[in-house]
Amino acid sequence: LGGDKEFYKLELKTAWYFRGFFRGHVLELVGRGGIADGFGGQDVPFYERFFLGGLSSLRGFRYRDNSPREPGFTEPIGGDTYWFGSAEYSLPIIQREEGAGVRFAVFYDIGAVESAPYSFTGNFSDNWGFGLRLDLPVLHALRLDYGIPIHHDSFSSGSGKFQFGVGYTREF
Repeated sequence: LGGDKEFYKLELKTAWYFRGFFRGHVLELVGRGGIADGFGGQDVPFYERFFLGGLSSLRGFRYRDNSPREPGFTEPIGGDTYWFGSAEYSLPIIQREEGAGVRFAVFYDIGAVESAPYSFTGNFSDNWGFGLRLDLPVLHALRLDYGIPIHHDSFSSGSGKFQFGVGYTREF
């Protein structure tokens, strides 16, 4: 449509929800992956590359911080291939008839971003953590997660990160 960049992107996303061990418990499994590649040897534009990190992916890392970098630089540049998986188990702490309540969650996230298209063999990053889900029917749900990195690159710290969001589910 008039652009001068020629590339394609393919993504596959899935989310599965299962009943937990007791009433009100929920197991959420999320997986996704993607590939971007330019036609005729062109590079994929920076703004179309993949990144991980933040509330919708690796919760123990800063937003879009999990990514390849140019040699000698520290800024993330995005990648042409990524994969991501997450498992979250949540249970009700307080549940009211009108829908208001508080849930506790524990989670594990894992993923990687590679600079080359169709490259799934690089280093991965992962984290575990816990969170609260405040279900407020008038204001929607509030999500507060604290993720702690397990494996990470030299650009990310091993300290945990708080992530805050609004909505009943994360973008997957």
